Amino acid sequence: MAGSAVSRIELPRATPVAAPAPESRARVRPPRSAPNSATPSRQLLVTLASRKWIILLFAVVGGILAALAGITRPTMYEATSQLIIDAPARAALPASPGSAQDMIDSSIDDHITMLSSESHLRRVAAALRQPSPANATAQPQAGKGSSSQGPTPADPPTSHSFAGDLLKRLWPRDVVSTNAPQAAEAAEMKALRKGVRVGQELRSRVISVGFSDDDPARAAMVANTFTKIYVDDLAQKSQASNMQELDAVVASLPKLQNELVDASNRLEEYRLSHGAVDQGSADKVAGERADLSQQISMSKADLAALESRLQRIQELRKQGAPAATLAEAAGTQELADLSARVARAPADKDLANAFSVAIEKVIADIVAEADIYRAQVEVLGNRMHVLDAVAADTASRLAGLRALEPQVSLLTQRYNELLGRQQDLKRRIGAPSAGVSVLSVAWPPTIPQTLPPVFLVPPGMIAFGLLGAVLVLMRNRFDRTLRGEAEAEAVLRIPCVGLVPEPGRMHAKQLRDLVLGQPKSAYSRAVTSLLVAAAPNQARGRAPHTILLTPSVRADGATELAWGLALAATRLGNRVLLVDLQRAGSQLTPEFLRQFNGPKARHSFADYISSRCTLDDAVASIPEIGIDLTTMAPAEDLLALLARVDTAKCREDLHSAYSLVIINGPSGLAGPEAMFLKSWADAVLVTVRWARTSRHVARGVVEQLLSDGTLSVPVASVLTRVNLTRYGRYRFGDSADLLRERIS
Repeated sequence: MAGSAVSRIELPRATPVAAPAPESRARVRPPRSAPNSATPSRQLLVTLASRKWIILLFAVVGGILAALAGITRPTMYEATSQLIIDAPARAALPASPGSAQDMIDSSIDDHITMLSSESHLRRVAAALRQPSPANATAQPQAGKGSSSQGPTPADPPTSHSFAGDLLKRLWPRDVVSTNAPQAAEAAEMKALRKGVRVGQELRSRVISVGFSDDDPARAAMVANTFTKIYVDDLAQKSQASNMQELDAVVASLPKLQNELVDASNRLEEYRLSHGAVDQGSADKVAGERADLSQQISMSKADLAALESRLQRIQELRKQGAPAATLAEAAGTQELADLSARVARAPADKDLANAFSVAIEKVIADIVAEADIYRAQVEVLGNRMHVLDAVAADTASRLAGLRALEPQVSLLTQRYNELLGRQQDLKRRIGAPSAGVSVLSVAWPPTIPQTLPPVFLVPPGMIAFGLLGAVLVLMRNRFDRTLRGEAEAEAVLRIPCVGLVPEPGRMHAKQLRDLVLGQPKSAYSRAVTSLLVAAAPNQARGRAPHTILLTPSVRADGATELAWGLALAATRLGNRVLLVDLQRAGSQLTPEFLRQFNGPKARHSFADYISSRCTLDDAVASIPEIGIDLTTMAPAEDLLALLARVDTAKCREDLHSAYSLVIINGPSGLAGPEAMFLKSWADAVLVTVRWARTSRHVARGVVEQLLSDGTLSVPVASVLTRVNLTRYGRYRFGDSADLLRERIS
């Protein structure tokens, strides 16, 4: 096996100059704080613009389908007849105008419901089964001055009913003949229900009944039959109800008349037997009773005052009260004078005897006066009893009279009302009214109801275009891949240093020609810019640098990017070593060795790091492109080797021999290997395949790389295999715009 083109003997090992951590961290810019300018409305417009051809295709398909549907459907004509609801009587209207309108609206709703009911449809279907001359009576008759002629009885077919024509159009003849009558009736009902339209005209009392059919004359005939059957049915029901009510009125008149005669006789008999009694007599008795009650109350009050006075005097005498106190309680001047004399001469017994005699006299006078009041109260009470008896008798006679008079008045009023109701019912039976009348009959229409097919194309295109837009938005909403630099930074929370265009399916020579032979191509510029961003010292020929490429998933273009970076580094005059640790998948590395006559190394990279050989023995030089290569044997355990290797010594060996080392590491999903290799690198690039790698996978790889919590080695992401044409439709306004520009 051949060694390196420049061995350690030819290039003596110098003192290693390690890239300082702060400088390495500064080489990669911090992530953007937010995606570029992306307002929700702008994102929506950009998403729709990026899929405009799909939306346009949906719109074209929708227009074609709408045109085909318009061509295949039959031309329909709608004939309309109008009914008007009778205005409610003023006596039936409520006081509030709003309530009156509510009552009218409720009546219109009732009529619309009955017109659309199953029973009415069955009556119409039964009428349409009759021979055509019978149906012709529902057709309008053309006036002398009319400009359009209505259908005549000869217009519809004379040998078939309309229901039969409906069945012929809905069902094949052999199928109809074998079906049961119930199936035929169901088909008729379905056709009627599908073609009829019942609705209110604005806020008026007018109800329009329309029917759609491909035959104008038949549409007018059905619409007129629909309204005529309804009006006739309501008139018949109203007449039958009036007749039933008239029979009830006629049957109740004799009984009511007998009750009125009996009540009148009882009233006259009562008046003759109890005499004439009026309200004046009752009022006079009530007045006398009120005066007498007042006199009794006053007498009882005077009697109570005398008894209280007498009881006071007697209590004072028992207690031996002084003469002055007794005189004050008696309330007479004579006793007051005697009490004063007794007080001046208390030893005079004559005065004391005179005072006692006077006291006895006063007590006797009070007792006599109280007896008078008692007799007066008794007399007045007897008079009150007499007046109570008179009042009760008067009230009894008045109550009997007042109980009989309202009965006679009520029976008379009811009898008169029944007589008036009888006359009104006879009038309504003679001229029955349905409460609704035909305002306008239907004439065969001349203008079709269905629009021409060309008018259906714009709505179809709009509807399907909106459907396509919805599908595009749903697809974009559920697309969890990464599509832009700012989006990658926001999701992964690490810088995105650039993107690499899709090189296509390339071989080694094509990739060499694209990077070195076409320096102005988008791919060459992208790779070179990425190299300068990840290892800026290489542009100035300063300290050696190591770049670790960690693919997030397989086939994300990490190997192509590693070789592209190595080729771009040779343009800067650097010695480049590519450490390819990918074990399977890409055939690009063997192609470079085969097509550029590169010798195979005697040992592998595992032999070198396990100290079984020198670095020169593990490296294969490819002089034609100026790149040295070392690979990993498939059977070797990279994880075990990395766990035991002296990382500092290996970095010193690599940097002493090469100015740029590119490690094409295993996938970040492998886990531990990427964590060990991170300590080898000055910068780590996580490759994420554009529009293919899911967010959670890429985020998981980044979180594993940052799981130790240290920032000594900067980690960034790279979008690989980017379709610049599709990428430009999203209008992210990032480095892809520079790559799409042509350089003269």
